[in-house]
Amino acid sequence: MMTLTQLNQTKLSETKDVPGLLSCRVDYEVKSAQGRLDYTGPPIAPELWHQVLSFFRWTHKEMNSESQVRLYVNLRLGRWGAWAFPQEARTGMTARELPVPETPEQALTRFASWNSEPSDDWLYFGTVHHHCAASAFQSSTDEQNERNQDGLHLTVGRMDAEHHDVHARFYLGGNAYEPDLSRFWAVDSALAALLPPEVLPLVARFQMGAKVTMDFPDAWRANLIEVREQRRERRELVHAPRWQLELPEVDQPYRFRLDDALEDIHRRSGHNGITEQQWLAELGRLAADDVSQLLFTTCLEHGVHPDELLAELATAETAMA
Repeated sequence: MMTLTQLNQTKLSETKDVPGLLSCRVDYEVKSAQGRLDYTGPPIAPELWHQVLSFFRWTHKEMNSESQVRLYVNLRLGRWGAWAFPQEARTGMTARELPVPETPEQALTRFASWNSEPSDDWLYFGTVHHHCAASAFQSSTDEQNERNQDGLHLTVGRMDAEHHDVHARFYLGGNAYEPDLSRFWAVDSALAALLPPEVLPLVARFQMGAKVTMDFPDAWRANLIEVREQRRERRELVHAPRWQLELPEVDQPYRFRLDDALEDIHRRSGHNGITEQQWLAELGRLAADDVSQLLFTTCLEHGVHPDELLAELATAETAMA
């Protein structure tokens, strides 16, 4: 059973009109709601899932970038399928599909990989993408992309580890639910009989993070396409400092900018072997230290690096000696 965690429609209204006499409108704001969703469809086959994770490990190692696949479910056949559509390679911290129409030949290849004839029985019902070496979580960008796409959405993290992180959410009609992964991943019945029901979702999530190597379709490799990206304009600075600061996207809502900053810290830390505990501790020290904040803010405003300031001061002291 899945529990409602986020309501899509929080404002409702009703009207009453009597022509020539009155017009009435009442607006409501929904403060709270309760909802339950029970998934009764087929589980994801372990072979399919480990194909996806093997593809992710390949893109992380060979392309140094995220990647994603789309999930489809076929109720008539009672199974799931996955496919990596054309997407940009070597993107680093993002997964970006390319707006390339699927040809009839490519569609036949996709259905053949599912051991199926072309059919409308395959329902697009979710996505999976990875966060390279960083932990698995839902970023604000993920939320914006997923909330209007019904189905199961998964993020896999720590692709260079022996066991991967898995984060999951489920959307239906714009409403978000906390998915019970034991409904999507079949825990061994003998093991399940020994455990209380509330533990099964944790077991399923853990088992889904296992590192099992399997081959995946060659078409997935071919669909990773290198695209020359136009560089974004940067501030013109006199000395071209080492901190290449991008113009902030101030038109984005404040919450999204906060989420994006945390996402970037997560991923950059993962790439540099910095643990979450380490950067959180450092962030706390920075926030609590007025002197650090003053120096940090000033360096950002002027586009200089702290060790460049120290070098300049050392040069000045040498000249005065």
